[in-house]
Amino acid sequence: MKVVMIGGGGASIVCANTLRIMGNEASIDIYTRRDRTGYTPCEQPYFLRKVMNHEDMFYAGNEWFVKKGIGLHLNAEVQSIDRKNKTILANSTSVPYDILVINTGAFPVTPDIPSLDGNREYFLTSELSGIRKLEDTITQSKKAAILGSGLIGLEIAETLNEMEYKEIYLIASSPHILSQFLDADMSKKIEPIVTQHGIKLRLATTIERIESKNQSKIIKLQNGELLEVDFILIAKGVRPNVELAERSGLVIGETGGIEVNSYLQTSDPNIYAIGDCMEGWNPIGEKKEITALATHANRTGRIAARNIHFGNRFSFYGSLGAVGGEIFGSTICRVGYTETKALKMGEEVISITREGLLRRKMFGGEKLDIKLIVNKNKQTLIGAQLIGPREVNRIAERIVLMIGEQLPLSRISQYETIFSPPLSTAYDIVTMGIDIIIRKLIDENSTLTY
Repeated sequence: MKVVMIGGGGASIVCANTLRIMGNEASIDIYTRRDRTGYTPCEQPYFLRKVMNHEDMFYAGNEWFVKKGIGLHLNAEVQSIDRKNKTILANSTSVPYDILVINTGAFPVTPDIPSLDGNREYFLTSELSGIRKLEDTITQSKKAAILGSGLIGLEIAETLNEMEYKEIYLIASSPHILSQFLDADMSKKIEPIVTQHGIKLRLATTIERIESKNQSKIIKLQNGELLEVDFILIAKGVRPNVELAERSGLVIGETGGIEVNSYLQTSDPNIYAIGDCMEGWNPIGEKKEITALATHANRTGRIAARNIHFGNRFSFYGSLGAVGGEIFGSTICRVGYTETKALKMGEEVISITREGLLRRKMFGGEKLDIKLIVNKNKQTLIGAQLIGPREVNRIAERIVLMIGEQLPLSRISQYETIFSPPLSTAYDIVTMGIDIIIRKLIDENSTLTY
């Protein structure tokens, strides 16, 4: 069997490695436009911050691919897919396949600002070309504007703050930061921390025009304010790269990603799609979604490999949108739907926001904030947001199972937690929050689900 993969991102590498781990002896070839691969794109802000050097981002060199018996073809542009004859055209050479895996990733979203001219305007993408262009500029500048207030934008803002930038603007059309990850009430807990570090927020606004002037960029906001900066970083999210798949006649889903079935097969059963370019879904609402996360790439790569090896026996569960980041020392996590999104979907919800401690202060307990969102009719958790020290990441991972398995609130309330004074509290904040919501349901004369 000959397995060919288009795209050299993490999903392809995981898929190829999983096949080898399972003892699959197929011929495996990866074709990628990149000049190097086997790195973690999410680490780019930390490279700019000098937490790591360039080579620290790489986890697999050329010798690793040779050892695994995986053909790695760098600087290889795949021009077309001939589904009838089961070949691809890569650098004008025809390559046959039995199974094709598409992992073409995603493009950065370019905002609709006609005056963008590409001069001193940068993107961070899953390819390292963006960071190579940005690296020199970022060390020679002292004023910057970031378009977008998501995790990447905030991570870069923190990086610039550590580099002692004079002015750092964060510009977004949303009324609060991290609007895709947090509800407004939780976002407002982070915004003071961001502004205390000198980041100037320009929210609920749009950009009328951007001009290049000598070595500066002049940004005119909707309210007439003019901002002069040395460069602009655009961090407005990504869209799936499906151009090759679309040209080959594969079905593109409603989200703009490549449509796949539960086994990650496209509309052509000999072709799988994995990673950022595929259209996934949230299992609790069965809503089609694009999930551009490293964990998603890893999981889809493993599931596709199992189905290639064993036949289509392993269904992909979907993605709950488990997202986390660290901003100015605060860890931010979200699992499932925000309350805003759930309401837009027509869900009847109950939510609660609580502040508590991981353990008593005499044992080093730190404050955390948590928001729980519940489907009122099903009496199950559909979302959670946490802000606090790094340990909240582990609490969020516990909540992933609660949401993913759609456990009734009454059962979550009775699950045991581990207690010791130096470790935790006897009545942890998640259980406490669930019990408060249960009390609300009882007060409304709801019949509890067990």
